[in-house]
Amino acid sequence: MPSAILVEGHLALRKALQNYAPDLLKISRKEVAAALIPIVNEARGHVPPSSPMSGWAPRSFSEARWPFYYASIIKRGIGYQTSPSRTNRFGWSALARIENKTRIGAIYETAGRKNGQGQEWVGPKAGGLSRGVSRSVNPRAGNQFISNLGQLYGTKKETGRLIYRAWENDRGKANDAYFKAVNKANDNLVKRSAMFNLTRAA
Repeated sequence: MPSAILVEGHLALRKALQNYAPDLLKISRKEVAAALIPIVNEARGHVPPSSPMSGWAPRSFSEARWPFYYASIIKRGIGYQTSPSRTNRFGWSALARIENKTRIGAIYETAGRKNGQGQEWVGPKAGGLSRGVSRSVNPRAGNQFISNLGQLYGTKKETGRLIYRAWENDRGKANDAYFKAVNKANDNLVKRSAMFNLTRAA
């Protein structure tokens, strides 16, 4: 007859395996948060205290739809999340992320990402409803705006001036934090498994 496997403490072993995922989630949130906080703080530190352009500064009695530059609003809008994001159309979900939640912050962060020379100029009298063009009286308005905002940091389309700059300076420490969490969860599983004994019955 074939031999049998005698598992002593199998219920406790199953419990340890069930605890692995919660362990990983708890530890990863703690480790990743500790790694993201310095990046958030640095990103906030890159926000210029005043508008990089005089025409972008807040002023009274204006009906402009373009949001005015407020450094305090941009700073408050930069934060992090360690809870999973919604799954996107490609099936991906972010386990943790740093976000710039304000409209003005997003403009400062990413302006010029698609076109480093600024939007195509069509002038104030041009027809059409396209939002991807410049209708300013100044033909060089788009180029001047992008130039005044300064350098974009990052690679390819993933570039920015605040979060991406801080992330680039981090040099992968935040990524390392997740792997550190995985190793800690693995260590916890090994410690719990050490008390279990799997033997082959006669």
